[in-house]
Amino acid sequence: MRYSTLTVLTALFGKVLSTPVRRTSVTGITSDAAAFAQSSFDYVIVGGGTAGLVVAARLSENSAVNVGVIEAGESRFGDPYVDTPAYLGEGFFNPLYDWAYETVPQATLNGRSVALNLGKMVGGGSGLNFMIYGRGCQGDYDNWSQLGIDGDWDWAGLLPYFEKTESVTIGPSVTPYNLTEPSGTGAGEGKSGPLPISYNNFYSEIEGPYAQALLSLGVPQNADPDNGDTTGLFNSAASVDAATGNRSYSGRDYLLPNVGMNAQKSWLKATKIQFTQNGGNATATGVQFTASGTSYTVSTGKEVILSAGSLHTPQLLELSGIGDEARLSALGIPVVVANSDVGENLQDHQTIYSDFLLTNPDIPTINTLFSNASYAATQEAQYLTNHTGFFTYTPSAVSFHPLQQFWTDDDLQTALAQLQTEIAQANVSTFISKQYQLQIDSIKQGQLAQMELVFLAGVLGEASSDQENFVNLANFASRPFSRGSVHINTTDPLASPLIDTAYLQFSFDKEVLVKGAQLNRNLTQITPLSSFISSPLNPSADVSTEEEFENFIIENVSTEWHQVGTASLGPFGAGGVVASDLIVYGTSNVRVVDASIMPMQIGAHIQATVYAIAEKAADIIKAAQ
Repeated sequence: MRYSTLTVLTALFGKVLSTPVRRTSVTGITSDAAAFAQSSFDYVIVGGGTAGLVVAARLSENSAVNVGVIEAGESRFGDPYVDTPAYLGEGFFNPLYDWAYETVPQATLNGRSVALNLGKMVGGGSGLNFMIYGRGCQGDYDNWSQLGIDGDWDWAGLLPYFEKTESVTIGPSVTPYNLTEPSGTGAGEGKSGPLPISYNNFYSEIEGPYAQALLSLGVPQNADPDNGDTTGLFNSAASVDAATGNRSYSGRDYLLPNVGMNAQKSWLKATKIQFTQNGGNATATGVQFTASGTSYTVSTGKEVILSAGSLHTPQLLELSGIGDEARLSALGIPVVVANSDVGENLQDHQTIYSDFLLTNPDIPTINTLFSNASYAATQEAQYLTNHTGFFTYTPSAVSFHPLQQFWTDDDLQTALAQLQTEIAQANVSTFISKQYQLQIDSIKQGQLAQMELVFLAGVLGEASSDQENFVNLANFASRPFSRGSVHINTTDPLASPLIDTAYLQFSFDKEVLVKGAQLNRNLTQITPLSSFISSPLNPSADVSTEEEFENFIIENVSTEWHQVGTASLGPFGAGGVVASDLIVYGTSNVRVVDASIMPMQIGAHIQATVYAIAEKAADIIKAAQ
């Protein structure tokens, strides 16, 4: 069905290059800002990213409803840097694809700022991420309901929307992981959603030895991580369409089948929500935005929906007068709704990458696609013809681990005691204190994983050669205790917000990363993986003591690009920015639908959860029509 009531205002249509794409006619995407501002919309959605386009498509299923979407990025349909899975990371720091923000200097990192890549295109982060697709554990979502949040924001309430999102293609029967059944055969997998999900058709020579090394340490296999338990090693699903070998994302799979495009060059960004207030709650009447230096206002008949993500949504709320009263008043912004929780509770997965030199440089990796023209041409022909091969590759060897799997009981008890001392000294809010208690309980019970490991056949940013080739073993703090913030410090809507991720705020987070990096080093010394590894590259072999690993963590910890929590679900005055219906407290018709509503981080890559949140939100909004 084509939704003629959906209009997306965006920047220039991206350059089309050769990838296997599905052809569709185009009529519904525009960059005519003046005409867009003069249009009549029931709903104006700010942000045409992962969540925003889901909501837009679902609301437009009603032909009587008019939806407008404001998106600052370009349409990148047909662009291999978006479509081609093996080009993961190639769009980073390119302003055509990436906002390329960075944190404020982090005191815990010796004053170092950390780069934060953020999708800037139609489809947002779903067009820039690494395509790993999976749900969190049941306990992740059930913890939300322990924070005074009703409305079925728990595992049972989200499960139907995970299924509604996806159309899962069952994985191959033979993989390096020797699972008892093909991936994707679980009872809870969606089969008819808009978003194609698949499993790798290509595995490097090293995934098998890597898996054997993990299993030799007693790590269990997990044939169905989507059943509410992600612990163990599994063959990860990916947001890749098996029919084309291309990335699947909200721009291509929710928007493009239903609207088309008539694009001209422009640059635009939402700058402020306009309100009227006659006692009681504030009512949004429209959204101001700028395009090519000119300011416009588009009116809304029913609602404004913020889907700008965990960094931009609180920025726009504060620019619009919703936030901490002292902060807004100091900037001369009239206070519409005083809520000091706006922009707080920022959480992000913390990441360490360990790179290793291979003994045999002829083993193909992602880097080989850029350094060996002959091999790349063969793989490209396979990709374009059969939609298979290395160009469709995504990281598939993913595992989640409770700390008891690798930590001694003494180490764990010592780390927890130190953590609780540091929490007591941190003077955190009651809302965050409740989160910490839930996290500590889950650690003690060993039910929710605190550490993630991922194998990648290649090293991003490294150039292989006839003499050298590399692999990467990454480890992540899955449920960190660090809590940061994102706020404005200027009324300039085009300026970057101040982003303080507070990485390594607690020594516990650092210890999780230290032990993960040490574990990855040890894995490479276990046969048969050891026969493929020549030496550690980064950290080098010179990094061996506990102190040296700690210093390496401080110097190298980075983001997993999973920021959540800055416009959280929760009670008003006690951590919440939005109610269970996603209405911003103090307003009658502004909702937030993106990762910023997630009150606690989950032990998973967040894109599947963001899709499910958006699908659930669409039903909530429809029910209120």
